[in-house]
Amino acid sequence: MVKAKSQPDKGASAAPRKPLDAFAHHQVRALEETGKALASLLPKSFREHAGNALDETRASWEALFDGVLDSLECGVDKLRGKPKAGDDKDKVKVEVE
Repeated sequence: MVKAKSQPDKGASAAPRKPLDAFAHHQVRALEETGKALASLLPKSFREHAGNALDETRASWEALFDGVLDSLECGVDKLRGKPKAGDDKDKVKVEVE
């Protein structure tokens, strides 16, 4: 029995791919084509609004995470107890001659 070699895509290098690489490549291409097929079924305005909705959702999560990080940083700074400029209660002044 002779093994069939996968044919390289147009524009791809002439070197044959390893079987696992070829499988992964074809799976990625299949998913891309499936996505294009599904997108072609939906009206253009729907795709535009869905894209805008995804962008706004991403922006809202980004704003939430930035706010949480800022709150955590402020809390950590308070816990560290940064000395203030006028806080000299624990210092002893020594006069040197």
